[in-house]
Amino acid sequence: MQEKTILIAGSSGGLGQALQARFEVGGYHVVPVSRHGQGHLHADLSDPRATADVFAQLDPDKPLAGVIHNAMQFHREAFLDTSSQTFEDVWRSMTLTAVNVAHQAIPRLRAQGGGCLIFSGASGSVRAGPQFSAFSSAKFALRGLTQALAREHSADGIHVVHTVLDGLIWSDKTQQRFKSAQQHSSMVPADLAETYWQLFHQPANSWTHELDLRPMNAQI
Repeated sequence: MQEKTILIAGSSGGLGQALQARFEVGGYHVVPVSRHGQGHLHADLSDPRATADVFAQLDPDKPLAGVIHNAMQFHREAFLDTSSQTFEDVWRSMTLTAVNVAHQAIPRLRAQGGGCLIFSGASGSVRAGPQFSAFSSAKFALRGLTQALAREHSADGIHVVHTVLDGLIWSDKTQQRFKSAQQHSSMVPADLAETYWQLFHQPANSWTHELDLRPMNAQI
């Protein structure tokens, strides 16, 4: 079979690395993209031209099978202390990047008869708490975008998925941000990556659009 490409937008340690490892084991050519730090390609995906450049660099002999959008900018601050510029920055990081990636991916996937787009959400995608006004408003917007894309492009054979990652993902960054975090009550990146793999390969007659994931002892 011809090797196909998976692009991971917003790749980083933890889930990003686990996704790359799982899809490489499954035989895909994985292209991780990040704005800072880890990643095969470095690009600001909030810039439409930079995003187009990333897709232009993909190997034409390894057709695009899909994209996993995992970009996140964590922000926790009282609403009255959160500037309009910060709101825009957080939205650009998590929502505009998804718009730009979808603009590039959908025509390519449609031309070849389909593919998969997975967008990672969070607890803040469905409920907003104090000090998360900027974060949750951007994640709510991302959820709405994926609903629109699913209804608009499922007939093109494009499977659009929104995952609600309702809990902490165990990583070095999580331990730095949340001092009370414990491994037994956090989600494991490799297990999440396995779920993404399964979503990516669902039969077209039983596609999941939204999947809510949380550790077993989390409160609903």
